[in-house]
Amino acid sequence: MRIRDFKSTDQAEINRLQQAFMLEFFPEFANDPGQFEWNADIYAIDEYYIKPGGKFWVTETSDRITGFGGLHQLDSSTAEIKRVRIDALHRGKGLGKSIVKQIENFCACNAISKILVDTDNRFDVAKAMYTAMGYQIYRSETETKNGLVYTDNFYVKTLTE
Repeated sequence: MRIRDFKSTDQAEINRLQQAFMLEFFPEFANDPGQFEWNADIYAIDEYYIKPGGKFWVTETSDRITGFGGLHQLDSSTAEIKRVRIDALHRGKGLGKSIVKQIENFCACNAISKILVDTDNRFDVAKAMYTAMGYQIYRSETETKNGLVYTDNFYVKTLTE
């Protein structure tokens, strides 16, 4: 497995992985055209992440993209981890943690000291990973869509030198 910077030619594979993620975890939105609006950033990585000064990485295993994650810079010292996704066949191998470490290293090298991330309450593995990596919950939000309840946990980590 290797981690590398996103290339524009990766976009179609990113789209495929995102669609598989939506079908697996949010099947109730599979036929909702709103999902493309809610996830607009993932379908336009150059526009949303790269051009404004953020970053986006992919993991490759045997020359196949098996995961990805992004960094959206909010100000000179604060950034947000976005869209960490791992292909279902490659979960449990530390790819998500490797992406987050890559993001943290980038932040440390670029004077970004505060990292934010949010994750749905149903993602127990992600919650455990962020907690083990030193992220702390600073708020939770609950919303109801189409009669279903969704809770997001918001985490923060301050990098020290």
